[in-house]
Amino acid sequence: MNRKQRREIQSLARKSGNKDIEEKMKIFSKLSDKCRACESPFDKTNIDHLSDWMVIVRESERKINLYCPSCWDKAKNAVEDLKNMTTTEEK
Repeated sequence: MNRKQRREIQSLARKSGNKDIEEKMKIFSKLSDKCRACESPFDKTNIDHLSDWMVIVRESERKINLYCPSCWDKAKNAVEDLKNMTTTEEK
């Protein structure tokens, strides 16, 4: 999303009185330029990065975490391993 599009959305949100959209756009502007885990660079203009990278929004903390595909896969595998360990211990 480029600057012009963000401004247009913010303008529409203000005109319509929709504070929720305006808040989300403010949070989105804080998007990092690197992976939170491994610090590999994130290119906001690269379509592959935009479609593959995971963005986790924590609205209560007003924080956005950005993860590259390899770190996201590692995290998912770790969670699955933990689930498997807990289910085998319960049996």
